Amino acid sequence: MKTELNQKPLLDMWQAPDGAGEPVGLLATTFVIEPDFFERNCLARFLAVQSVDENTGSIEDVVAQVELEEKLAAPTVTVLADRSAQAERSSLRWNLLHCHVDTGLLHSKVSILLWKDATRIIIGSANLTPAGYRYNLELAIAADLGDTCVLSKTVLEYIVDEVESYLDLVPGLSPAIPARRQTQELIALLRERVAAQPTSRARLQVSLAPTNTTTSPLDRLPDVWKGGNPLSATHLSPYWDSLDAGALNTVSALLTGRPAADRRHEVAVTIGPTGDIPFPEQRANDVDGVYELGGIDKDVARVLHAKCLLIRNSEWVAALIGSSNHTAAGLGLGGARRHREINVWFGAPAGTKEGKALNALIPKGQAIAPQAKFENPVDEDEPEETLALPTFFTLCRVSKAPEGWEMRLGFGEGGPLHWSVHLPQGNLITDNAQWEATGRQVEVIYAVEPDNIPSYLTVKFPDGEASWVVLADDRHELPPGPRLADIRADQLLDALAQGKSLSQVVREELEQDAARRVAGGGVLIDPLKRFDSQSTLLRRGRALGNALSALERRLGRQVVTIEALEARLKGPLGPTYLATRLADDRKAGLIGRAEAIFTLAEIALSVSRVDWSVTLQHVDQAEGRSAVSDSLDTLDTLRVRLGSEPRDIADYSIRALREAKRCLSI
Repeated sequence: MKTELNQKPLLDMWQAPDGAGEPVGLLATTFVIEPDFFERNCLARFLAVQSVDENTGSIEDVVAQVELEEKLAAPTVTVLADRSAQAERSSLRWNLLHCHVDTGLLHSKVSILLWKDATRIIIGSANLTPAGYRYNLELAIAADLGDTCVLSKTVLEYIVDEVESYLDLVPGLSPAIPARRQTQELIALLRERVAAQPTSRARLQVSLAPTNTTTSPLDRLPDVWKGGNPLSATHLSPYWDSLDAGALNTVSALLTGRPAADRRHEVAVTIGPTGDIPFPEQRANDVDGVYELGGIDKDVARVLHAKCLLIRNSEWVAALIGSSNHTAAGLGLGGARRHREINVWFGAPAGTKEGKALNALIPKGQAIAPQAKFENPVDEDEPEETLALPTFFTLCRVSKAPEGWEMRLGFGEGGPLHWSVHLPQGNLITDNAQWEATGRQVEVIYAVEPDNIPSYLTVKFPDGEASWVVLADDRHELPPGPRLADIRADQLLDALAQGKSLSQVVREELEQDAARRVAGGGVLIDPLKRFDSQSTLLRRGRALGNALSALERRLGRQVVTIEALEARLKGPLGPTYLATRLADDRKAGLIGRAEAIFTLAEIALSVSRVDWSVTLQHVDQAEGRSAVSDSLDTLDTLRVRLGSEPRDIADYSIRALREAKRCLSI
């Protein structure tokens, strides 16, 4: 830990450390979220998206969108947010789960980032919004698993337990729901990594300090406190109970050190542009002083959103860092309102490097005059009133059925008297009258077109309206975006052979389209460009061989989750999608029947040459082989669809599929 206030972009914490490898999964919690910001900034950094989407409609923007979708295929990404949070995300390839807390809000802010060879846990005060990551004053810690991890194995285990418990707060999220299974698989991998953590002597005393149904963060102070009793406390919090001194009185009661005359209870605040402060004047007599927060750049106006509590004496210092505002609900101090929060206590001898770093978390500036005006901060991240979707509306899921795509709308008990559910465009799906007339079904099924699957629905009820997030049961089955849908099988095979990404293929296609428009009518003048060297049989055969070798290598790389395996099998550069694209291209007359059948057979044989015992070494072998078997079954179905002529090539494809299935069973 550094011994001075370190003002650096929080988004830097989302970038992979050196040698981290490819992204595996992400599990985050937040009170509110702006999905567009999260996708373009947090996710883009985590996934190492190279293109930048500036929302201008340019080729670069389109490529960035394709690259994000491409890189979201393998990792499992789940965000747990409060029930009142926004649901209008642009991609169905990550899960947004809305939690309902009976006694308050889901207010914790934790992000757990897993790469193949690295794991990082971020705990702090910032929501997944532009305000949290760009404009506010926030406080966060980032801990990388390994020999130097500041969090002990015990604390890491508690963090995983606490975050996993949030899954039970999502209405309708039973163990059988795919989004829960995917998240649980990621949590299981996280537990494996935590279990492998070395046990080493800590430089700091550390304890997890959540607010939940049984625990208050202040209860955990003894876990990190050594020596004589505390003498002083300093708060940093943007929100307070103006009519209730309970939080301040509880902290005051901790200050039992001697001599009593040395006890100090203080608050640090920022001063607004009109001289206002966020600490209520009604509470001024409950503390010994209110001070301006020091060490910040006053030329840049930032809203205080950080939360920290320092407890000290001459020998020891402890700091509470996390999501809890210093209110009764945030600190879990009784009463009817109690949020779910995650904080961490750190403790160290005051004179050590670590102790000095903790002390420096709240630099104290000038004392503020008692007559300073209180103004509750206007913060887009902490709205005073939020309208949450009633828990009667459980989960809305989309999946591919034999007849086409369908949404399943789940309903519970105790709903509003009058309500209606609409598509984003306003079309009515169902309402209370239809629902009651059809027998109050637990699940209502609604057919949707594959090119018009919404990411959210709008629910209207007497109190107002709220968004209802749509979850994809199998994101690997989702239709490709409009740009990818136009990419032919031969282009995908060429991408495999040359090691290109999908976004590179799309970029080339868009740039060629633009060049044709500039040329006027699409006639290419350059004779070298008019000559297609891929059209000769020898070159095409060599190109196919290179593509299939690349496919085999790609499938042969070890996976650490079943979701990653599914992505390789079903993604645009995987055998299932390639074979599907071949069948579609054949139907459109873009490829001959014999070539399509032969190519499909060779794809199946490439699958057969993979050593699946190695690829599936870190996952359940039976489940993994079942996924590969399903892929081969799809290829077999497509083989039949392509027809049985010419007979010799059709027979070859039958033998190839049979051989692939035989090799898989070995």
